[in-house]
Amino acid sequence: MKKINVLFAGMAVILMSSCGGVSTGKVSFNDVRDTVSYSMGMGRAVRAYKPQLEGQYGIDSVAMKSFVKGFADAAKDPENLSKLAYAIGYEIGCDEMTSAFEGLSAQLFGAESGTKFNKDNYLKGFIDGMLENYDIMTFEEADETSDRLYTYLSEQQFESNRKAGEEYLAKKAQEEGVVKTESGLLYKIIKEGEGPHPTEENEVEVNYRGSLINGTVFDQSKTPAHFRLGGVIPGWTEGLQLMNAGAKYEFYIPYELAYGDRNNGQIKPYSALVFEVELISFK
Repeated sequence: MKKINVLFAGMAVILMSSCGGVSTGKVSFNDVRDTVSYSMGMGRAVRAYKPQLEGQYGIDSVAMKSFVKGFADAAKDPENLSKLAYAIGYEIGCDEMTSAFEGLSAQLFGAESGTKFNKDNYLKGFIDGMLENYDIMTFEEADETSDRLYTYLSEQQFESNRKAGEEYLAKKAQEEGVVKTESGLLYKIIKEGEGPHPTEENEVEVNYRGSLINGTVFDQSKTPAHFRLGGVIPGWTEGLQLMNAGAKYEFYIPYELAYGDRNNGQIKPYSALVFEVELISFK
């Protein structure tokens, strides 16, 4: 597989092309935003839509050109594969550019930044993916590039979360009664329980409260929660196996043992978390 320079240093490419009368716009690679815009557009096309159109609607490579037209404008004729593809393209185009384009931009660059994908590159990557035009970048390269740049941009955007979590956990580890495990999980025993400890295969019954390191509560049980211990975040899976029925612990969980680089509502990427957990029973 060809390797792609993450920042396309010193490279500026402007392309104008058409396929079957379909204008595919321009591509310019000047910075990270331009590059991830194209690769993300192609990834959305090849992963999210192309298999559905071919499998569910039977749209072939010829009709796919009409889908690309329909991505910009719409006409409905369910008796004609080409017109059906055009209409589906219009519908998906509206949804993609008002929902996914905006949402992914906010997720990748931060909603507060106001930065969005390069629209021309995103559309060009999407269209090239649908038409299997891999002259600029293969799908494997686009997939690899999206993953790499997603990690890079997430790290840049949420570096403050990572640093704040590391500082919080370092201070917490010095407090009396706080224990640190080999994985980096920290815990404090609030109340001891009795009997054996659960394993990953057990279903546990717990009361809990989860908060960010600034004290903001993002989730808490109103009634006892039930779940298989092996099906939750690693910090919970490890931590609850230290407990026995009747015990109450407070866990201080580094991001690697929580949600990692994922954006989970109030829980931003690289966030350390605090959980107070009472293990009622398990079976």
